[in-house]
Amino acid sequence: MSSLLTGGVNAAFLGVAELQPHLDLYVGQLGWEVHRSGVVSSEEAARLWGEGVGETPFTELRAAGAATGRIFLLEVAGREVGQHPMQADTGLLAINMYTRDLDVSYDVLSAAGQTFRTPPASWAVPLGDKLVTVTQSFLLAPDGVDIVFVQPAEARGTAAWDADPERHYTELTSVVCHVEDFEAEAAFWGPEGLGMSQWYDVTFSHPGLDAMAQLPDGSVMRLAFMAGATTARLEITRLENRDLGVDHRTVQRTGRHLGHTGWLFTVPDVAAVAAAVRAAGGEVLSDVHAGPAELFAGARVAFVNTPNGLPVTFVETA
Repeated sequence: MSSLLTGGVNAAFLGVAELQPHLDLYVGQLGWEVHRSGVVSSEEAARLWGEGVGETPFTELRAAGAATGRIFLLEVAGREVGQHPMQADTGLLAINMYTRDLDVSYDVLSAAGQTFRTPPASWAVPLGDKLVTVTQSFLLAPDGVDIVFVQPAEARGTAAWDADPERHYTELTSVVCHVEDFEAEAAFWGPEGLGMSQWYDVTFSHPGLDAMAQLPDGSVMRLAFMAGATTARLEITRLENRDLGVDHRTVQRTGRHLGHTGWLFTVPDVAAVAAAVRAAGGEVLSDVHAGPAELFAGARVAFVNTPNGLPVTFVETA
């Protein structure tokens, strides 16, 4: 089956209580740029993301002008900041970006007042007959957002580094979720569902992962990497021990809550995607309609839940 999607995860939606701390981090310290800003009317926001979502100011951030792997900051009033998700928690977990040098990132950002969950740690994923080493660290960003900085052993193509090879950070290279029904989520996004490529599906354990994600020693994780033609990619995870963690999904709704609250995909035919979502076990919450004028210039949109209840917005592009 060919992909129904234009590329990978085009953007992550982050709900923010106050805009400035996020601008200080992403723009001031990570080198992203404000691409545009505006306001989604309460009527349009509620039509897309559900009744009770009010007027929503937004700010679009890009890294080196990259049109993929973006961040949309959605200003949400009247919500308390929730706890940062942990790897064992169910729902949306983290946004990932590459860094040229993780030790430098850790030292510089720590000195600037940012907080990391743990120092950098390395772990290995078995891929076929070889081990691929990954070095990562969690930054606890404002409003309960987790950023995973990744120093890759071999960087997969990113738009930001293609445009500006000297910059320290990229656009979002992936987003991470932890799900109850791994098979259903992987099938939903994969070649027989919405058409993303599945780069690998591995089950492994590594002490470096336990240290980085603060998991019990010997934790066993299943990980699938789903990719489109562009960044960001989608990491689907599931821990073997189902007694760990809490479920954040009810407080991770786009436009309604703070923190990591949804993903955006661009598609050539949003009606075809809505039909495929239903066929693949998802739920269409807001059926195809003209989207917010300020945010999507009236392009057709739909808002859905994946089989594991993760919130996704689709917007049609010419």
